[in-house]
Amino acid sequence: MKTKLLYLDDSYAKTMTAVILEIGEVGQGKYTLVLDETVFYPIGGGQATDQGSLHGDLWVGKVQEVVMKDGEVRHFVSSTTPPSVGMKVVGEIDWERRYKLMKIHTGGHLVDFAMYLLGYSPNTLMPFKGDHGKKAFIVYKGIVNKDIRQELEDKANELVKKDLNLTWSFASLEELQKDAIYLQPGLPTNKPLRKITLEGVGSVADGGTQVKHTVEVGKIEVQSVVSENDETIVSYRVV
Repeated sequence: MKTKLLYLDDSYAKTMTAVILEIGEVGQGKYTLVLDETVFYPIGGGQATDQGSLHGDLWVGKVQEVVMKDGEVRHFVSSTTPPSVGMKVVGEIDWERRYKLMKIHTGGHLVDFAMYLLGYSPNTLMPFKGDHGKKAFIVYKGIVNKDIRQELEDKANELVKKDLNLTWSFASLEELQKDAIYLQPGLPTNKPLRKITLEGVGSVADGGTQVKHTVEVGKIEVQSVVSENDETIVSYRVV
């Protein structure tokens, strides 16, 4: 990979200065850019893409989407003038959007940690996918035969109110197998592995952007817990 992923080290970084390494044209006034470093998070792991802007010398581009493709982070940019390889650009993410996504993403992890603390995960329910966007949810393999919505919401908000620290670090697969409270299937092979650790609770694998303190999430509402067809879907939102 040619791009240094700044968002993996600091979820709160809003700007960067980078050099354009590659350019692809995908339509009139639309380009894909590979940069030497980026704060823009590419869509993945249930978290939506960052958006924002790039500014060069007499050039401005609007970053509409960022994806990880063919082992590279590619910024889909619209501009009235073409960029050039070697151009130095200043990038700035839409922070309001990013911070909201961070809170939703961390909120999902707190729901999942609450599921673990209540004893439902990972033995009865094993998480295997989720979405941390407008309609946030976590899907577990397995079912529960009682209504756990309220106790799950209460436990998740208890973690919020405790203002616990969330930390993250790079980790090998072997370290994750040793340290994580569970290891979800299908971990990515095209980007670095990381683990996030909730103070006093445990660690799980994650490559997204998170808040540093649980109190930042705000109130979590568990909207529903539905078990059917050997799956349990937990829908939630952050308010």
